Amino acid sequence: MKEWSESRLKNLLAIPLSYGLNVSSEDDREDWPRYIRITDFDDFDHLNEGTFKSLPMFIAEPALLKDGDLLFARSGATAGKTFLYSTLPNGACYAGYLIRARFKKNLVNPKFVSYFTKGVDYCNWKNRYCIQTTIQNISADKYNQLPINIPSLSEQQRIVDYLDEKLAKIDERIEVLEKQQDAYARLKKSVIHQAVTRGLDPDVRLKDSGIEWIGKIPEHWEVKRIKEVGDLKLGKMLDEKPKDGYSLKPYLKSKNIGWLELKLEEVENMFFSESEMNILRLCKGDIVISEGGEVGKSAYWTGELQECYIQNSVQKLTLNKGYCSKYFLYLSFLLGQMGYYKSIVNLVSIMHLTYEKLRKVVVLCPPLPEQQAIASYLDEKCAKIDAAIENIGKQIDASKRLKRALINEVITGQRAV
Repeated sequence: MKEWSESRLKNLLAIPLSYGLNVSSEDDREDWPRYIRITDFDDFDHLNEGTFKSLPMFIAEPALLKDGDLLFARSGATAGKTFLYSTLPNGACYAGYLIRARFKKNLVNPKFVSYFTKGVDYCNWKNRYCIQTTIQNISADKYNQLPINIPSLSEQQRIVDYLDEKLAKIDERIEVLEKQQDAYARLKKSVIHQAVTRGLDPDVRLKDSGIEWIGKIPEHWEVKRIKEVGDLKLGKMLDEKPKDGYSLKPYLKSKNIGWLELKLEEVENMFFSESEMNILRLCKGDIVISEGGEVGKSAYWTGELQECYIQNSVQKLTLNKGYCSKYFLYLSFLLGQMGYYKSIVNLVSIMHLTYEKLRKVVVLCPPLPEQQAIASYLDEKCAKIDAAIENIGKQIDASKRLKRALINEVITGQRAV
């Protein structure tokens, strides 16, 4: 690193750092410049096509990006996150929570700086300079002072070429692993679909279910509605103000429910009256279903928390005697995964799977012993599939850590190229 020199970001810029546009967009016209926001990109400069939004040129023009511009996130939990822009067919502009850096081409290879922002030195600097107020924040003034060790332009290019080649190979490995993970997820859905709509006997006689998306089902199964098989309850509106006779209790909301899993790390508290607690308390065996957010996510309440209640983005289903909760959990999962719940929701500003809609949902009812056998079979099968998915996830995480370690070694001169 003898020929490397420390500089500040401001000394590498062709023009001063600039903030983006403080406008919103609901348009997704592909012939307009893309509107890039913090949520549109990941940690390694990949854009999410599922969040595409655009702005008309007359609005986008003051914040149009050029090839090699580097965007820095300035606010929130993602403060310090960066995105290197490469030319898009119809151009792009950027939002107000991002700051644009445009570099002097005779001094800096923008991709070198982008790689620098993926390394440990940058991460440590970012953590020191995040201002902890109501939200994290790194201003343009702070970014101007970012220290960067810069080699010659030719060495920057060698470093970029080396990392491009090595990281591409790691990315190929990650892509293969992600495809394997996706294949297991599809297998899990297929196994559940087969078991909860056809049962475990491949030779069983079938009949028409009368339900278009299900088709034929075992002849001896019944078709009922949720209101006939259990008691459904919608949770309580958020109430954070103390009242006489009310108690502060943990509650579940939609973000705490995954696909066949609970996410209890961030359970919050609100106030409940005694009568509300009697109605809305979760008991082991209850099925919880997301009413808002990503509608239809379903999970089984195991009683991990000694006491917990539900907020109005969650519905709980307590099965009547003679019905197996785990079987109906897997059936509810299938309804969500196939998009059935989403097809019947109320659309206002956001989607809602209302109490009235949910209680009328048609469900398949084998005899209880068969429900229990299906549930046991799926518990075993899904556990094996989930273990495979988890193992692949660990390999993906390890590959991503390897990427960061490699970037850091090269970008700091610890590894010569």
